[in-house]
Amino acid sequence: MGTIDIVVTCRSGRRLARSCSRLLRRLQKETGNAGRGITLLLASDAGVRRLNRRWLGKDGTTDVLSFPARGDLEPCRPHLGDLAISVPQAQRQAHRAGWRLHDEMSLLLTHGFLHLLGYDHETDGGTMRRLEEDLLKRVAGVTLERRGLPWGVKRAAGRKARWRRPEVSGSERDR
Repeated sequence: MGTIDIVVTCRSGRRLARSCSRLLRRLQKETGNAGRGITLLLASDAGVRRLNRRWLGKDGTTDVLSFPARGDLEPCRPHLGDLAISVPQAQRQAHRAGWRLHDEMSLLLTHGFLHLLGYDHETDGGTMRRLEEDLLKRVAGVTLERRGLPWGVKRAAGRKARWRRPEVSGSERDR
């Protein structure tokens, strides 16, 4: 089993670490990535904002950041990548959506995890969204009907998601 390292830098993230670890383990197993490690940072708005500015050039907080690992850096230690979640942002989003923080964290972890695997909701024609919804339901028991899909995306009628590894070009893989 790949390691899951969780770093908590904000007080409100302490109580979430165990449930986040369990969900990431389930996602690893469900997608055939049980042997690959993940690092998760549960941080404040300011912490995620600093990462967003430094690595993505965007000056603002966001809910989740994903940093896929480069396979050539540590070939003997298969690492899927790193995730960073702003716990205060997740709390605000859960409150606005009218559902539990656990559900919002499940959504953010699943979303970030799929980015680590190479999915990109901006370019894949809805594949990532459908898979995200399917994994949320199967792995976390969370359905988006109570909330509506995040970020204003509408669900495609009658489309069932299937797990499939995305095709990644050489230039994307080397980022």
